[in-house]
Amino acid sequence: MVFTLNKELILASQSPRRHELLEKLGVPFQAEQSHVIENAKKEEETVEQYVTTLAIQKAEAIAKKYPNKVIIGADTIVTINGQVLPKPENKVQAKSFLKMLSGEKHTVLTAVAIVDEGKVTSFVSETAVTFYELAEEMIEAYIQTEDPYDKAGAYGIQSNGLFFVKEIHGDYYAVMGLPIAELTEKLLALNILSIGKDVCAT
Repeated sequence: MVFTLNKELILASQSPRRHELLEKLGVPFQAEQSHVIENAKKEEETVEQYVTTLAIQKAEAIAKKYPNKVIIGADTIVTINGQVLPKPENKVQAKSFLKMLSGEKHTVLTAVAIVDEGKVTSFVSETAVTFYELAEEMIEAYIQTEDPYDKAGAYGIQSNGLFFVKEIHGDYYAVMGLPIAELTEKLLALNILSIGKDVCAT
């Protein structure tokens, strides 16, 4: 399948996982870090509002610099029993998060914001993930790696965190950080993206 980009596109993230997923479209784009400070969730906010606000803030921060380009911002959070688990700051916190998730079902929410000529389109993808009971040795081995520390909830489903996952209901790629299929649908609906014709097709 071939897509054609109708406007210049910037991904407001330096996440290698989001970069990899957006590359699946096969269209050119820039990637730039937004440097938005991710403040803690306000008590009156729902988790959906919180993650959407962060995604919009990231996109709008880049849109100020490039008003004539389309900006995609995204944010992913892990939540369990009403508590948001951010990126862990250290091994102690990473271990605490993984113990909390062990044997339990949690929710991963990824919000995406598309800013085009000042207009914001946003959506949230929600995925339920259930972990196996994690042995102490498994947690200790994992937190000694670099994997947990740049990921919400202290694990990466596409890396060694895959050994923890018993069940997943929802979009696997949203757990990675970018619900690429739903994003593609939105970009097509907004005429930012078009379906091109493969010149090799018969």
